[in-house]
Amino acid sequence: MKKLLGFILVLFVSIPLVVAQNISFKASAPKAVSIGEAFRLTYSLNSKGSNLRMPNLDEFNVLSGPNTSSSSSVSIVNGQMSQTVEYTYTFILQAKKAGKFKIPASTISANGNDYTCNELNIEVVQGKVNNAQATNSETPQATTSEISGEDLYIRVHVSRNSVYQGEHILATIKIYTKLDLAGFENSKLPDFNGFWTQDLEIPNQISLQQENVGGEIYNVGVIKKMLLYPQHGGDIVIEPCEFDCIVRQRIQGRRRSMFDDFFGGSYQNIVKKILSPKVTINVKSLPANKPESYTGAVGDLKMTASIDKLEVNTNDAITMKVIISGNGNLKLIEEPKIDFPPDFEAYDPKLSTDIKNSENGSSGSKIYEYLIIPRHAGKFRIPPFEFSYFDVKSKSYKTISSEEYEITVNKGENDEGGTVVSNFSKEDVKYIGRDIRFIKTAGIRLSKKDNYIFGSLFFNILYPLATVLFVVLLVLRRKRIRENSNLVLVKNKKANKMAKKRLNLSNKYLKENNKEQFYTEVLRALWGYLSDKLGIPLAELSKDNVVDALQQFSISDEEQSQLSSLIDNCEFARFAPEASSISMNEMYENTIQMISLLDNKIKKVRS
Repeated sequence: MKKLLGFILVLFVSIPLVVAQNISFKASAPKAVSIGEAFRLTYSLNSKGSNLRMPNLDEFNVLSGPNTSSSSSVSIVNGQMSQTVEYTYTFILQAKKAGKFKIPASTISANGNDYTCNELNIEVVQGKVNNAQATNSETPQATTSEISGEDLYIRVHVSRNSVYQGEHILATIKIYTKLDLAGFENSKLPDFNGFWTQDLEIPNQISLQQENVGGEIYNVGVIKKMLLYPQHGGDIVIEPCEFDCIVRQRIQGRRRSMFDDFFGGSYQNIVKKILSPKVTINVKSLPANKPESYTGAVGDLKMTASIDKLEVNTNDAITMKVIISGNGNLKLIEEPKIDFPPDFEAYDPKLSTDIKNSENGSSGSKIYEYLIIPRHAGKFRIPPFEFSYFDVKSKSYKTISSEEYEITVNKGENDEGGTVVSNFSKEDVKYIGRDIRFIKTAGIRLSKKDNYIFGSLFFNILYPLATVLFVVLLVLRRKRIRENSNLVLVKNKKANKMAKKRLNLSNKYLKENNKEQFYTEVLRALWGYLSDKLGIPLAELSKDNVVDALQQFSISDEEQSQLSSLIDNCEFARFAPEASSISMNEMYENTIQMISLLDNKIKKVRS
């Protein structure tokens, strides 16, 4: 009890100390919007602030704001406690006319000081708001034929269409949509034949950002970024990407159900297959006058060489280090060829790399460390060696030469003439190591001759038990294979587990106070659970199908009404979070209870 009270005391005393951190004040808003479109201007502060001084917003209609909210979290890792707080000030603005506008920096007071946020640039374009943003649209879209190539498409963007062999290209795969994109079912990326590829790090979850594309607003997301290094000259074609996109659309004029009173119509998930156009890269072959030391390096590179000792005794080790650094196709560079004296034993180099990949290409270094051992006394020289690369800027080959090293080898104390060891090659030394075994000093265990386990009592008991166990495992495996072959049954069994996994993600957004992503993930958890548990594919899932399917599981009218209210409140909060009357915590708890209730009811009927 005393320990618990002490921990609580330390917790409350430590919080003010942990909160003392660098104060950050940031502004965020879409980069592009349409005329008449309402959008959010958000200011975030990681400390309690006051006296927010706003800039002039005459170019926009201020529909609402400031709407304030706050969130906090405390975490203890390895005995170290940290607290995160965030205060958010949100304005709902409406664009009045087309053009490019700058929202100047705002200022706020916190902890006795003034803090200034970043400026924002917003482009306002002509054209109507896309379907994914216009939540009050009454235009139904029911079939894939109504989804045009201008509403949803994918592109492979390359930084350059003409490069030299070995020169890097930045490839970015982006998806553009005006629709409510729910996800992907199948995806096929190009093989990038003819290129050596290097993936760049991007967030695991695709984040859609508004962009102005040809005078229209699209939600644009980055699917993949990578560096491409062409391996031969000529035209290399990047084959199309292929995606099956799930688009969620509202449908009017269908049979009324209890959900229609809440939503004014039904929703349907439609699968739309999209392909990107082919992209052709013109790869210029490297010039023919290649130096003898050229092994394929392309970029802006340099080489340095060093040796740790110039005077040693026989059989002492020397380390020679060669560093190749700069920007280019570093991972494809081969080790330089060094002509060591025949009286030196030279081993394969130890390679260490420090290479970073970015949108500007690969940069860093490769370090080769050679271990060499002189076997004879005398003076020896390591002649200069060369490293050549193709410089893209000057469009020519460049060669870097090392200096010559002269090494003095003295006779060692235990060297009887210095010729005995040198008569053996590396292979001879390895063979001797296998041929002569070390003397064993540990205890030796002896056993009777012809004393085998076969036929013993232990063997006679173990063998039938192992046979029975094998048969049982074989039967269980065949049962598992039969069950897994039924995809609907597998999804049904894992429906509750998948729902919990999706709700864990929504709980993460709940802690971050990310309302839009929270309500999106809660809806995905509900619809995904209903799809898996009721055996209705996502492409065919609609409220009518859900109502019909639930009736066979003795779901009462009151429980159906609770489900519809839950989905209704979540949909409403997703598009108008500030107007929602239900808190995020309450929505999260209600969703868990509803999925648990449905799971128990369905299990009872099916059992």
